[in-house]
Amino acid sequence: MDYPYLTGFIIFMVLLAVAVGVVSYFVIKKYPKTYWIFNHVLILYPYYYMLVIAVPLILNGGMEGFDGESAFVGEILVFLVNPISLGVLVADFVTNAKGHVPPEKLAKLNMIIKLVHIPAYIIHFILGALGSLASVWGIGFVLWAIIIDLITIALSGTHMLSCVISIIKHKAANTAISVVAAILSYIYCIDVVVAIVYYVYIRNLKPSQKQETEELPAD
Repeated sequence: MDYPYLTGFIIFMVLLAVAVGVVSYFVIKKYPKTYWIFNHVLILYPYYYMLVIAVPLILNGGMEGFDGESAFVGEILVFLVNPISLGVLVADFVTNAKGHVPPEKLAKLNMIIKLVHIPAYIIHFILGALGSLASVWGIGFVLWAIIIDLITIALSGTHMLSCVISIIKHKAANTAISVVAAILSYIYCIDVVVAIVYYVYIRNLKPSQKQETEELPAD
């Protein structure tokens, strides 16, 4: 890709991230139930990348039809998921900080994100293992699996951080427990256990604590 086109593409992605962030924030602010809809981008993030490989293989009849042009077009399309995910994530920070979504729903969504990503990690591991046994081109599969896994856990971990910031700000849970949970959410395998335990912990809070947070005025 030539330099002018690359620059234009980067600018476009930045503007897309800003637009998605602004739109998702104001929509969620007015209609809190849409929080789940916008965050489906984070839930399904690693699977969008699988489509880049799966769809061309299916349409072109296997590896022999998997040409560079179809792969390039797929990569361009899937790259758009990154600014969209970033925009939604930034909107989550603002939304959660202002208390538009109750703590239990935040913890539940975070747990769902972590659980849904498990099959993707397993598939990436298998692809990476197969790639390491293949010829030189197999290195691409290994790097692809590692990079997407890192981005995926970074996104889900940062979503957990946004949830924890909201919960701490509104004193809906123990601060130390919440901070530890946020840190551990960036560690493979441990993050899933932490997400489940933290959700159970939030769900079992005293009713008075839940009600106090849920009744916070929306700015």
